[in-house]
Amino acid sequence: MQQRSDAPGGRARRALLALTACVTAATLVAGCGTTTSPEEPGETSASEGAVAPARSTDPTPVVVEGHVRGVDVEARVGPVAVDGDLAVLRVEVEATGGDEAVMAGFVFANRALTQEDSFDGVRLVDLEAGVVREAARTADGAALASMGEEYMLSPGREPVVGHVAFDAPPTATTSVLVPAVGLVEDVPVVEAADADGLTVPVAELSSGDLAGVVAPSAYLETFSTTAGDAVRTRDAHDVVSVVVDSDVLFDVDSAMIGPGADEALDAVVAQLALAADGELVVVGHTDDQGEEAANQELSERRARAVADRLAEIADLGRFDVRVEGRGESEPLTTEATEEARALNRRVTVEFTPATDAATVRAPAGDGLVPAEGPTIEGLGGAVVLHGDGVGGVQRLHVELLGVRRVGGYLVGELAVRNDGAEQASFVSVLGSVRDGRGDLGLGLLGASNVTLLDGGVRVYPVDYLVDEDLYEISARNVLADAAVGSLASGTTSVVSVVWPDRGSDTVVVDVPEGSTSVTDGSTPIRFVDVPVSG
Repeated sequence: MQQRSDAPGGRARRALLALTACVTAATLVAGCGTTTSPEEPGETSASEGAVAPARSTDPTPVVVEGHVRGVDVEARVGPVAVDGDLAVLRVEVEATGGDEAVMAGFVFANRALTQEDSFDGVRLVDLEAGVVREAARTADGAALASMGEEYMLSPGREPVVGHVAFDAPPTATTSVLVPAVGLVEDVPVVEAADADGLTVPVAELSSGDLAGVVAPSAYLETFSTTAGDAVRTRDAHDVVSVVVDSDVLFDVDSAMIGPGADEALDAVVAQLALAADGELVVVGHTDDQGEEAANQELSERRARAVADRLAEIADLGRFDVRVEGRGESEPLTTEATEEARALNRRVTVEFTPATDAATVRAPAGDGLVPAEGPTIEGLGGAVVLHGDGVGGVQRLHVELLGVRRVGGYLVGELAVRNDGAEQASFVSVLGSVRDGRGDLGLGLLGASNVTLLDGGVRVYPVDYLVDEDLYEISARNVLADAAVGSLASGTTSVVSVVWPDRGSDTVVVDVPEGSTSVTDGSTPIRFVDVPVSG
């Protein structure tokens, strides 16, 4: 993505959903939306007598050039016009070249929630505060979003124009993650009166009931694995969870720590060094095989065994240690496969991170895991043969376009080109659901499985939680493009992915083998010695 602006110029935290129910349509027209969004720099409450959030006074959109599934485009993003507690983003996308014609709704809409053509797949992102905002929705799930009469991206046609409502950011600018276009920075946030006609009232974005508006706003969380993926760490700012596979700790139906458990438990001890004094909770979990009562008892014994072993190899005197067993009651995944059940057999160690710990991260280990596919030095690409899930093979060229630093995060862009002679449908070459996080929501066919390798640590794209009532499949979404799309022969799709920044000037970007419920999952490819810009 090439970005030019016509306008002047965090850490991850536990997800917090911001909800407000508007009493009447009249209050919404006056400006109704969320009032309990995540606390961010510059945001203070009126009850404290603080100043209002800073706003820009220049509504000039940020202009970026991109490539959307065979079509060269120019996108004008912004402004974000504040209307009470909600704000309306304007996006205009015009095809400037290429040989394809693309239905805009299949690119920019959130197809996990709706089949309506709109820009509700666009997200507002604050990578300084570590906050993401999804499109506001009415009580019946309809997005407060619109798309004009033009719905096709093709050279010679009028631009596609859309508006989307969000929880209002408390800042003068925000970043916007536009599917297939990329992360657009420094988009102005203005009062509606200063939008110079580049907005619409919130009330015009829905023809249904405007009461009970939901404007999801969540904190980004980080997830990494080490010890051959047997130890998985989630940093949600106010709690860190370190999950250890029971299969590396215990024999079948046993609660005796095995001789091969040292590497995994050493990784746990390294995390505990970053913990604040306070409660340390050790919880055992099992799969659903066998009697429920027996599984409950086994989970309790395993949790106690891990707590006792940690006390032998680390100083736990500053913690109030609590041990629990939850049996089979909290599965990570409901897939009925042995690999899925192995994820559910685990022991979790939870603690509060110290306030002076800059980053909660796993130890780097001795080196990179062996590459499973082609390896590229720096930026560039290679052809991979990717299964389509129904016995066919897609010939795809996967290229890393760049990695840049934004706030406390890294943003990567990759291009996927269909080098085969036939249409490549439902391309999932970068996506997976089987990575230790459990079942995921968005991103199954997108870039959810594009990871960073830092020594022996695998760092996944940041993710976040939204209201489970919105997403029937799962509440956890990945901050990456949700779909590569279906590609005609010779057609390219560009996707973006966001990772936590571990502070290196170069990174290793690795796509491991993955799995989805729709097609074959990600196909391995690795990029080494990749420079970080910005």
